[in-house]
Amino acid sequence: MGEAKRKKELGILSKKKIKDLVKSDRYISWLPITKTRIKKYPYMGVATMAIGIIILLVSDGFNNVS
Repeated sequence: MGEAKRKKELGILSKKKIKDLVKSDRYISWLPITKTRIKKYPYMGVATMAIGIIILLVSDGFNNVS
């Protein structure tokens, strides 16, 4: 007897299919970063800002601002 038939006879519900990414879970619809991923990696914002500051310093950005 197959697993699906046995579960049907016992009245056990099958697993719900996991949908891909729900659009409501995304901050911006075209950006692949979701709210759950941000919660999983809370240091991602700090790391991005640090990389941006390093690039700004290397590109001599502060001298041009003054």
